Amino acid sequence: MEFPSEYEEMLNKLENQITELFSEIHYYQAMVTEKENSIIRLTTENRYLKAKIENASSELTPVPSPPQRVSPTSTPSQASYTPPTPPHELNPPSYPNQESFTPPPPPPQSLNAPSPPSQAQYTPPTSTQYTEPPISPSEDTRINKRVCPECGAMGFAIKEVDDRTRIISYNPQRIYAKKKVCTKCRNEWF
Repeated sequence: MEFPSEYEEMLNKLENQITELFSEIHYYQAMVTEKENSIIRLTTENRYLKAKIENASSELTPVPSPPQRVSPTSTPSQASYTPPTPPHELNPPSYPNQESFTPPPPPPQSLNAPSPPSQAQYTPPTSTQYTEPPISPSEDTRINKRVCPECGAMGFAIKEVDDRTRIISYNPQRIYAKKKVCTKCRNEWF
């Protein structure tokens, strides 16, 4: 049994579409496996970098020493004052084929202990309570923003709409100025 030529042409077109779809399926499957491989590679790299950061931060942070007890009754005098020992210094990384830079030592500074303030110089702060001056609604722009000058309606009775007679900008799109409209008396103002 032979099919008419129209059916054979349709069968050929459908077979071609099927083969194209199968090739697209194989292409997308290859892309999915490639993406999965890149995800696996990036997660392992992420773990490696996190471990490297943790190791670097643990090397940089010094181990805290146990707290020392200070007797509150004795105050140090100028003669018995000894400056605290500086923490261990970090050495800068050394790079091959570059001269090493050593900073000059800091100039010596004389140690002067701060003198405690005397009772005569110290005056305790007086407790003054700040009170705001009363503001009338016409002075405060926040309150005056939504009040109809015609009927005195306030709040949500005032709508802000575009004023199509005043164009602010043409580019990238038209931007209009805003005007306020009272929904009770239909008064409009800027």
